[in-house]
Amino acid sequence: MSRFISEEELAKAEQFGPFVPVYKVDAKTIVKTSRSVRISEATTMKFVRERTSIPIPEVYNAYTDEKSGNVRIVMEFVEGDNLDEAWDRYTVEEKESVILQLRGYMNELRQIKSSFIGSVDGTWCNDHYFDDDRGAYGPFKSEREFNRAITTALRRHKSFDWVEFYCDIFEEVMVGHDIVMTHNDFDPRNILVQGSKVVALLDWEMSGYYPEYWEYCKAMRRPDWESGWIKDRALEKIIKPYRKELSVIWNTNEVIW
Repeated sequence: MSRFISEEELAKAEQFGPFVPVYKVDAKTIVKTSRSVRISEATTMKFVRERTSIPIPEVYNAYTDEKSGNVRIVMEFVEGDNLDEAWDRYTVEEKESVILQLRGYMNELRQIKSSFIGSVDGTWCNDHYFDDDRGAYGPFKSEREFNRAITTALRRHKSFDWVEFYCDIFEEVMVGHDIVMTHNDFDPRNILVQGSKVVALLDWEMSGYYPEYWEYCKAMRRPDWESGWIKDRALEKIIKPYRKELSVIWNTNEVIW
């Protein structure tokens, strides 16, 4: 029987999560819910869990609460430490072990390809580039169509003449890529470990099918430059670097943010 969570249970639950509220309602269950949570996140988690060996919390239920109107994703609570907190405590061998595990998981994820760009369930793209009008972008039939949407978003944020140069560069450089399954927030804070064993990859709300460079470039969008994760260049040992595309993402960052 699917698990439904009452307002009374939420009121008593332990709340955590820096961006989207997550509630621990009992020893084995957490609930993610807010106005921004989408059913597509639960769909993605189930989809990837079924098709890969990536450790992802089991989804017990996903539904829209009638009273609040908010989506609630009821899922398994996984015990562990966030990798961003554990990384600097590791030995060289332990770091290599974690990198090897994550490289294997990301290779599996990137083997899932698509003919469109968007969420797994065929709905719109959830990404920071499109925060100006959530729900209005995608899905897209091609990379070129996706690029035009990016440049549309850039123009809406700033009216400076130099933005047009960025738009030209984006549409010229960001072409010819495979469309692959992408986590889209691949950060050590979203990876749970027990010792040096990866036990969960969390926060799939922005996931979907994106050009193959997207995972690496978005993970390098605004990293913690002082972290051991970055100083050890761990990401580049897990995912193929896309340096040309990264330079474009970095330059367009100043328009969006």
